[in-house]
Amino acid sequence: MNKLKICIIVLINLILQTTVVSRIDIFGVHANLSIPVVIGLSIGFGPYFGGFSGLIIGLIEDILFSKILGVRALIYFVIGFIIGNSEVGINKDYVRSGLILTIIATIGSYIGNVLIGKLIGQNIVLLNYILGPIIIEIIINSLLYVLVFHLFKKIFVFPRFRL
Repeated sequence: MNKLKICIIVLINLILQTTVVSRIDIFGVHANLSIPVVIGLSIGFGPYFGGFSGLIIGLIEDILFSKILGVRALIYFVIGFIIGNSEVGINKDYVRSGLILTIIATIGSYIGNVLIGKLIGQNIVLLNYILGPIIIEIIINSLLYVLVFHLFKKIFVFPRFRL
């Protein structure tokens, strides 16, 4: 039953990200609902569900938004898999752990985009974004994670032990 719920959550995330969240502009910054969703699934269900859902979400976002296929898919997959694998210090029942991971994942996502962009020859200036907009994106993504966390607590019964 959880697999069906995860598929529905991924589908709803894609619909909300493409129609609502990506259109909201706060000081020139767009929120990213996919990072909190991937983090929530990774914390709750482990590396395989987190990584696979990140891969699917990233591939669809790449098809819809990017000129280059696979950048977001790779970044979301890595975020989901690493967070799902690291059980030390992560408490599923409290929002704190997910908030810290959302901050780290938002910064990591931007750095990953910059590094991959530099590898393929795009001219990206790192300091222009770090000095202001990244803070706003971190705040927005953290608020979205709080919403995702409370929604997931109502929808899912997370397994207590992972095998």
